[in-house]
This record gives sequence, structure tokens and C-alpha cells, in this order.
Amino acid sequence: MKRLGLIFFLIILSIGCSNSSSKPPKETPDMVVNKYYGFISTGGMRALSEAYRLTTAKENKLTEDRFKDIVRRYPEGMKIKVLGTDVQKNNVAKVTCEMSMPSSFGEHVTENHIYLKLDKETNSWKIDFTGELQDDTVQPEEKKG
Repeated sequence: MKRLGLIFFLIILSIGCSNSSSKPPKETPDMVVNKYYGFISTGGMRALSEAYRLTTAKENKLTEDRFKDIVRRYPEGMKIKVLGTDVQKNNVAKVTCEMSMPSSFGEHVTENHIYLKLDKETNSWKIDFTGELQDDTVQPEEKKG
């Protein structure tokens, strides 16, 4: 009887573990992008450390100090607006954003794509800081004529 109880317990435990691992991350890709740029715009050392943790930079062996050197060069006054998100089957999300920044000719607005990767260890979205997830398969159309 004890053996049957132990088997039942293990089955219940395995079902519980398998269900918990399939939970969606607490933060959506949109939320991570907004949080990241919020930290970047703050610009303090602690905020930049938090921004670093939201990226894949560490797994790509980019040190936190190098990361901070790079993001300190982002233009001041840059604003971001998330336009949409496409989560793909391979645990990659493509977030379309409108970025605006002041310039001497007025406000400059561009549309960009930010790629995120689902980190299975932490079950959280990480910004592809090194560009490894960018879609290089789309080639520009050739001009005819």
C-alpha cells in the first residue's frame, strides 16, 4: 500500500512540475523592451546594471562594463513607443518600435525591430543585445529595369 501511495505521489509531483515549466513569463516582450529603455533613459549605474540583466549580453560574453560603455552613447532624449509584437514558434519575439530622438533639424523618428529570446532557465524574455537573432534571411528587392 505504501508503494502505491509513493507511486501516486510521484505521478502527481511530475504532473505539477511539468505544468509549472510551461507557464508564460511574468513579463511580455513589450514590457521588457519598455523596462529596458526606461533603465537606459535613467542612465545611472544601478539602472544600467538592471538594463544589462534584461539582455543576452552576458551569455554572449559581453561584460557589463562594455555594455555600459555602449549604452551611454545612446542619444539623450530618446523615446520609444511599442507598436506591436510577434512571438515566433522558436521562442523569439520581434517587437516593432517607433523611436524618436531630438536632433538639430527637429525630432527624428524611425521604426525599428527589437528581438528578444526566451531564456528557459529564468523563464523570462531577454533582449538580443548582440544582434544574433536579427532576420538576415530577408534580402532587399532587386531593382528591375
